[in-house]
Amino acid sequence: MNYLRVIRNNWKKCTFGAAVSVYALQALKTHIEIEQHMREFASNIQTNWVSDRPKKVLVVMNPVANKKRSEKFFKNYCEPVLHLAGYSVEVLRTNHIGHAKTYVEELATLPDAIVVAGGDGTSSEVVTGLMRRRGNLCPITILPLGRSVQSASKRINIFGVKDVNYVKSLSKALEPMLKDESQYQSVIRFDVINEDDGSDNQLKPIFGLNGLSWGLLEDINAAKDKYWYFGPLRHYASAASKSFADNWSLKTDYVYTPPCPGCVDCAASVQRQEVSQPAGLFTRGFIKYQKSPTETKRPLIKNDNCSKKFEGSAEASQININCVQNKDNFAELESQFISSLQPGWEFIKQIPEVTCSNILPSLVVKSRTIQLHPDSEMAEKFYSIDGEEYDARPIKVSVVPNAIKVFC
Repeated sequence: MNYLRVIRNNWKKCTFGAAVSVYALQALKTHIEIEQHMREFASNIQTNWVSDRPKKVLVVMNPVANKKRSEKFFKNYCEPVLHLAGYSVEVLRTNHIGHAKTYVEELATLPDAIVVAGGDGTSSEVVTGLMRRRGNLCPITILPLGRSVQSASKRINIFGVKDVNYVKSLSKALEPMLKDESQYQSVIRFDVINEDDGSDNQLKPIFGLNGLSWGLLEDINAAKDKYWYFGPLRHYASAASKSFADNWSLKTDYVYTPPCPGCVDCAASVQRQEVSQPAGLFTRGFIKYQKSPTETKRPLIKNDNCSKKFEGSAEASQININCVQNKDNFAELESQFISSLQPGWEFIKQIPEVTCSNILPSLVVKSRTIQLHPDSEMAEKFYSIDGEEYDARPIKVSVVPNAIKVFC
């Protein structure tokens, strides 16, 4: 009874002490689980995956990714693993946009592998730098350290303690490189079109792994951090500001070529791209298609549909272009035009659950290449290519099959 009387008379202090105790116990439990997992993972590395010869790995680190926490996570859970496996680690800490792209492009000698320790923007820069080089390319591995790439693996419990599953996801991301398990992955190439002559070879291309996003949902997601003072309601605030703004519908003409598994015309197009080497901002020639070891060799045949062009126009609130593997096992572009989004309070209330994956697009275009020619009114809009913003200029999007090796 005395205990109950003390609690009743000091309920505020008791409540605060109980909350602190629960948080401390939860943090201690998580710390012990993480330490146990790291010991088991280190033991497995020493037993099975220690490299027979010294290997050099370049870590491209974006120190400001994930609210400046990515570097801490890498140093605590990833860098010791690489050293233990016998890798010589060189860390590049990027300090401005385009730093990683320029550094990788101008490297005299590529390392045995490149580790991307950042978000989607960092991975796009690394891939762009590699694709602009000549000759063989080194494989890459992507760690889920940025906010965008770790969203599927990062879980925060009710007390705000880092979940052990996130640390396990970092270990799983490194495992394929330690086991030397890689596969070829297609990338997407983006070229600005010169409106004077219609050519697409005046500016340096951008390459990405995730594709292009353009429209209302992308604008809302990009602007939500500006409303940080709304706390957990910042996504709603961003949706409200964008939904009732003028001119949030996109208007564009498009020209596309149908999907092609590779033919004589494709090979001729590659050779033409390799001859020209213009310089610019946005080349290196188009690299020759690499064949995945598991891909069956197809003879180069004449595909009459490859050179055909189809035109159209669309008005949509969201446009997404992604690279997918079709049922015939070759890469193609899938362009989704979504026009069913309607502004209003119902849209704002549902915004956290509204994603492109749960909206039925009004038009889907499968293609090998697609050109977007935005209306002149769209000059203030921005494309998002792997999380980075670019001016909404006329652009040609192409798929580059089996372009790079990725440890996965």
